[in-house]
Amino acid sequence: MNWDDLKLVDAAARARSLSGAAKALDISQPQLSRRLKAFEDRVGARLFDRTPSGLKPTEAGQRLIPLAADMRQRADAAARIMPDLAGASLRVVRVAVDEVRARVLTDMYPLLDDRLKDIELELISSHSHVDHQSRSIELQIRNCLPETDTLIARKIGDLAYSVYASKSYAAAHPSVFEEARYSACSWLGFTPDDLWYPAHNRWLAERLPAPPRLRTNTMTTMMNMIASGSGLGLIPIFMGDRHPDLVRVMEPLPELTNPEHIIVHRDVRREPAVRLAIEAISDVYRHMTPHLLGLQTQVKMTAAE
Repeated sequence: MNWDDLKLVDAAARARSLSGAAKALDISQPQLSRRLKAFEDRVGARLFDRTPSGLKPTEAGQRLIPLAADMRQRADAAARIMPDLAGASLRVVRVAVDEVRARVLTDMYPLLDDRLKDIELELISSHSHVDHQSRSIELQIRNCLPETDTLIARKIGDLAYSVYASKSYAAAHPSVFEEARYSACSWLGFTPDDLWYPAHNRWLAERLPAPPRLRTNTMTTMMNMIASGSGLGLIPIFMGDRHPDLVRVMEPLPELTNPEHIIVHRDVRREPAVRLAIEAISDVYRHMTPHLLGLQTQVKMTAAE
């Protein structure tokens, strides 16, 4: 059943003439006559008798006409609320991020705010996959891909890590700039959990003679521990290079450089606010690329003075 066919029936019933129905639908009378006859042939019943005084509904027409009128009224009601639908669309976009991705976005807040226009953004702390089906979150930024085809991942950049020390620790321990750093220096690590930076734990386990005695499960705490002079640690380059009390003692580590993805549900992606938020976040990552990959500064591979 095609609503366009029922429009013919409804218009003919109201106008009681082919010419009046054609004018109401803004089509020619011959076109309306052909389409109405084709519809009658398709349903196998004559809906109107053509009389000198106009169109007269048949018994079959009398059964169908009220239904066609009801559909017109519902279509009219939908048309009336169309102008208000844009105002009722999503205005707040919730983004699940860990403390590292939250730092990327907040470091570039003026650019992010400019790109978002009048859309509001909420950053929700999360290290695990969120349930996009529940619609409690619109977007998530992660380095791993989703495991279901109902979710879409878009790469927005790369995030590099390196080893840092406080300036005071590096001055007191020249070996931080040498291969001897793995055995001669104190190291800071991450909690032994598959959820919290497992690749970084493996990198440390392959190089250190013993597990670090001081560990954390957040990069923010790791950066603070390094800055306190407690030892060497792994943190994102964009965080370490910007810290006034830290020095990078190695070049970016390719084995710990991972792609960053925005993950979104296929249905939610149709929301204009979500599309705008994705583009705004992508712009931030593009602008941050030199900082995220450590291209802005070079490591001086000598002991700190």
